[in-house]
Amino acid sequence: MSNQDRSIQVGGNVTGSAMVTGDSNTVSVEFQQASLPQSETVDIKAELMALHEILASLNDPIATGVAQKLKEEASKPKPDKNIIATTLETGLSYAKNLSSFAEAMDKLQPRVEATVAWLGKHGYKLLPLVGLAL
Repeated sequence: MSNQDRSIQVGGNVTGSAMVTGDSNTVSVEFQQASLPQSETVDIKAELMALHEILASLNDPIATGVAQKLKEEASKPKPDKNIIATTLETGLSYAKNLSSFAEAMDKLQPRVEATVAWLGKHGYKLLPLVGLAL
């Protein structure tokens, strides 16, 4: 059976999914259902400052740098969605490998949910980084 094509082709978003090829595989996907608020109800500056505090508390130079960039965006009259999404993705992707990340997860999840609601299409990929899915 070595001539079988075991590739996977995806035509859309598969966030929160697990795709595996092969025989006799076992897969487990753990996530919580996200509950996004209405985007117009989100105070993005407050959410960014809260994310700043949480990431800075991880006591890591890279996480602190990401926290500072979020604080800078919060101080702007019109924060940039692309910058926020990219910065937060970088920070969360890095921070999830820190030993202190698990302790911060409960604080991060509601802040990421609100930020994703405000970001819209720019932010949906952030949810799995904190164990959430739509």
